[in-house]
Amino acid sequence: MKLLFLDRSTLQYKDNAYISNQFELVLDMVLIKRSTFKVNKANINCTIGDIVVLKNHVFSYIGILESIELNDDHSTNIKSLDFREIFNLEIPATSFSGDLAQYLYQMITNHFKNNTDQKQNLSYLTISKETTVSGSLNFEMDNIISMSKVFELVSKGYGISFITDVTYLRGRITGINFRIVSVNQGMMIKSDFSSILNIETNDSTSQLINKVVFYPRSDNQIYQSIKTYYLLTTGDITEESSSESRYTSVMAKSYIYIDNDFETLETKARSEMLSSKLDHNITFMIDMKNKVFIPFTNIYLGDYVSFIHKGKTYESVITGITFKDSLNYALITLGEYRVKLTEKIQLLSKNTGSSSTNRITITNTDIDGGEF
Repeated sequence: MKLLFLDRSTLQYKDNAYISNQFELVLDMVLIKRSTFKVNKANINCTIGDIVVLKNHVFSYIGILESIELNDDHSTNIKSLDFREIFNLEIPATSFSGDLAQYLYQMITNHFKNNTDQKQNLSYLTISKETTVSGSLNFEMDNIISMSKVFELVSKGYGISFITDVTYLRGRITGINFRIVSVNQGMMIKSDFSSILNIETNDSTSQLINKVVFYPRSDNQIYQSIKTYYLLTTGDITEESSSESRYTSVMAKSYIYIDNDFETLETKARSEMLSSKLDHNITFMIDMKNKVFIPFTNIYLGDYVSFIHKGKTYESVITGITFKDSLNYALITLGEYRVKLTEKIQLLSKNTGSSSTNRITITNTDIDGGEF
């Protein structure tokens, strides 16, 4: 396989190098992960921040060059971040209600196509809106949020996903296309599927949040009632405490609300409890020669999956896809919980690093589909 090096500003070809059998290609929705490649070349014409493209028979990986390290044997170690990290830009948090795909399209266009800072614009970038999803995002006023965080919210809450492709003209890469698409929904897979190997499951030590209570602030002028919402085992949200579908063990969180929050309390509760449902980590190897669960063919990062293992069903999301030293097998990660200590620390830092997302509301998408 060959790694191409392209100019960050113009996408002009700069160099190439062949990859050895030592590489790790990592895509992750939850944490910032680096892909690493050992290439058989010492003097590479490239600059930190340039675009790297790996073209192979599985899919085209597009990354941002992060570091170059020369080895004693005249080979070079290349580290890169997924291209989507280019959108890890902090912007004013703006509430919106309507077509969220159009909202994302306009947000990317404003910051990377029509920016007053010409050096931030990417002339070769094309944004394709290929879905329409109605919904709303509510933020506190006068706050800053990462654009990547907005991507994460609409992906989990409204079934919007993102695919990045390169475009060619007579064999030369001429552009990068960022596609806003609908996630694949309803894939159900059992752990005894013959192409699955090395399954590991880890649930968070935190109990699933299934009850959210909102107490009125003492100076509220209009709303003074206590509002309580319950997550049911069916995935629905209710205010009926007597429902037979409630979880037997209660784990509750409480908040104070102001008058202006009242109309969005149910969606706030839904966001809190549905995020808690992804507090697990499932990993398994998948044989890429299988015909039903094929990464980058019918399964992509961000897709919804129902995973059945030892009688338990996890309603989850594909949050990681990794290839190591070979493209014959892919390591699939489901859920947002991470097991390694360094990853837990990074995840904790990510979740507590900003107060601008404290009042974000999202709505879930129903899951329905086939079984494998």
